[in-house]
Amino acid sequence: MTIKYLKSKPLLIIAVILIICAALFVYARTRPNKTAFSLAEDFPRGALVYAQFKDLPGLIKQWDQSQLKQQYLNSTNYKEFQHHHLALKLIERWEEFNSALGFPLDTAAISGAADASAALAIYDIGRLDMLFIAPISDDKVAATKFLNLREQFEEAECPDGTTYYRHEFKADRGRQKQTFAFATAKGKLILATNEQLLLRAIANINGKSPKDRLSDDPAFKTLGAIVNPHFVTVWVDQAKLNDDYYFKHYWLMQNVAELKSIRAGMFDLELQDGQWIERRDFLTAGKPVRKSSQLDASEYARMQSEIPDDVPFLKIQSLGDDQSLTANLVHNTLLDGRSEQTRRSNSWSWTSYDDSEFYSACNESFGDYDRYLYPGPEYDSTIDDPYDARISRTEEPGENPLHEGLEHQFAEQLQQAIGPTHPFAAVVATSPHSIAGPLFVEFRRVAILTLQAPANLKRQVLEDAISKAVQSRLTVAGPGVNLKWADHQANDRSWRELELPMLGWHFCYALRDRELILSNNPEFLSSVLNAPYRAPVSSTQSTQSLDNLTIIRLDQRKQAFDEIVEKLDAESIKARQKARNEAKKNPDGTERSSAELFSENLSSLLDVSSAITKMEIKRSSSANRLHEEIAFTLK
Repeated sequence: MTIKYLKSKPLLIIAVILIICAALFVYARTRPNKTAFSLAEDFPRGALVYAQFKDLPGLIKQWDQSQLKQQYLNSTNYKEFQHHHLALKLIERWEEFNSALGFPLDTAAISGAADASAALAIYDIGRLDMLFIAPISDDKVAATKFLNLREQFEEAECPDGTTYYRHEFKADRGRQKQTFAFATAKGKLILATNEQLLLRAIANINGKSPKDRLSDDPAFKTLGAIVNPHFVTVWVDQAKLNDDYYFKHYWLMQNVAELKSIRAGMFDLELQDGQWIERRDFLTAGKPVRKSSQLDASEYARMQSEIPDDVPFLKIQSLGDDQSLTANLVHNTLLDGRSEQTRRSNSWSWTSYDDSEFYSACNESFGDYDRYLYPGPEYDSTIDDPYDARISRTEEPGENPLHEGLEHQFAEQLQQAIGPTHPFAAVVATSPHSIAGPLFVEFRRVAILTLQAPANLKRQVLEDAISKAVQSRLTVAGPGVNLKWADHQANDRSWRELELPMLGWHFCYALRDRELILSNNPEFLSSVLNAPYRAPVSSTQSTQSLDNLTIIRLDQRKQAFDEIVEKLDAESIKARQKARNEAKKNPDGTERSSAELFSENLSSLLDVSSAITKMEIKRSSSANRLHEEIAFTLK
């Protein structure tokens, strides 16, 4: 399937992007009302995903006329996605629907099927069992393509006497049968790719099946009571999606375990002054978070003001006097994330030997030949070796044998040093920098811990704890390793620093008022210490308490992303350039070659989102609830 063909046909991909992106170009507001989810009353239970639109024709019109649409369709990411298995499969199935209908099911056809509000639900991802319902006037019904071509469909009748139209067709390359059906009932147009879904929806609309309404699903009902729908609102039954084969292997593919604690979720998008707000509410199965561990908005504003404006990433979070959380935060600021060490088994395993370890003493020309009859001499010499007979026969290069013990000592000493100060909040900031040499990027990090009792800090114990963490990363560690701390000062600011010049490592900390500031780079530490005072101002207007706040400054993209990925992909770009020039061409004359993941594919997505300067992600939780609010600040 060529790119030219793909661009000339209505794609399901565009419809998916429409749901996510087109609302960014629609300006409208709604007020809470009792019928906010009235369309969900018509949908049968069992939907995996449900999406409703306040003004679907207006949304589609804005999307078709938007610059964002053209930017994405021209992006490398879109061009690459067109040739992925998932995209090709969706296009194939959508073409089957078009053939069954006798006309293209494109955005124009969908737009003509609704006066304003509309809703869509997916019940089976593999079969693409979908249901679409939209209120529609009698005049518009007569003008829709569906009713004009109803003679091409088989007429049928519901048990309650409602007439509907159906057409059976072969789907999934003829491997299964599917039925496209549509009907009108009480001023609503119903379209379905599954006949039973259509019949159940008609029964709901006519009041014949009161116990089969999506709006009465306990999870939907709970979330619908706290969400005020705006432009686009999406509900997902995450518990069912977690067990869906197609969702796990084609849509998500990774991080399935991270979603296991989520039972259901509802997403809503709204436009405010100069920014878009996406709200996410989840029902969880995890342990509730204590309300006392959350921070109010004023504390977040104060801590945010302490980080320079040119830092592209920062996260403010409540610690709740959680010592393990504090230890991980300090460790990951000074060093990379902790690596899991795999212990070797002391038991012998025959799987550590391959076929070449065995040979037969018999002549292969005879019938009694058996290659596994007698183990070779190497087996005799290694069978008693406790290492050679283990499952894993490869030592990790440079592994510190004292690593685990030193990490344990670090955690214990850090608790002794910081625990009495009762840290209750922290801000962690990261500033990537491109540097010369094989290690082409340096991730400078700083953590600011707010302490309730700063006078209780045990500085010597803190320095010993950090030294232990550093020793755990050295190839040789023991009594002979001499790590020394020294005083440093610049611009009337002082700090303590642990220097390892041979490795280029620097670990430093400073105590300022009630704050403990730690960093893996003295320049970064100094910039924080010497940052001019700024009045605490936050674009987060909510006064509610939060668990954490993450800020991503996309206007700092050049230093945080572009300069780094250009070096990351530099060698492979050179290696592929010749191959691309010599690449075989498709029948339509277009070249097919994979784009670089970072510098071309992901970078093109950042180009598409160039109108966004900053993202703020707020998170708060309570008993079996999780709320996220993402603010997209526009230029």
